[in-house]
Amino acid sequence: MRTNLPGVWAIGDVTGKLALAHVGSAQGIICAETITGHPTIALDYAMLPRATYCQPQVASFGYTEAQAKEQGYEVKIARFNFMPNGKAQGLGETVGWIKIVSDAKYGEILGAHLIGPEVTELLPELTLAHNLELTAEEIARNVHAHPSLSEVIMEAAHGLAGGYIHI
Repeated sequence: MRTNLPGVWAIGDVTGKLALAHVGSAQGIICAETITGHPTIALDYAMLPRATYCQPQVASFGYTEAQAKEQGYEVKIARFNFMPNGKAQGLGETVGWIKIVSDAKYGEILGAHLIGPEVTELLPELTLAHNLELTAEEIARNVHAHPSLSEVIMEAAHGLAGGYIHI
């Protein structure tokens, strides 16, 4: 967040990066840590969450399938719809799906794209999985509460790990 002027720092929209409130907040924390000499991290802007609060909601992070291929990854994808999800049915909001993009060789989560009920609330499970280098198998094996919308993430992860459960 350092600029070319000594003692001048920049965060948020003025940086020309992602014009999202949560990105500006993260930049502010990193800026303060850097100024005070506290250990910090660098932001990987391609991997930061994006959220659109419409109906249905739209959320994503990371690479699309095409972008991952352009980066040289052998790509594996899985997609699961909200229609068979019990919680989505109970809410009357079954429109949408989740797609997870992973590296076929190591199982690393490279990106995710979600459209559906409360997907902006579901996205952090996937960004955390990416940041901690969890594999689809590890996400699939994590017990998800039932009924919950997060089961759609689990189902897509099962699809990547070798086979969907509830299709």
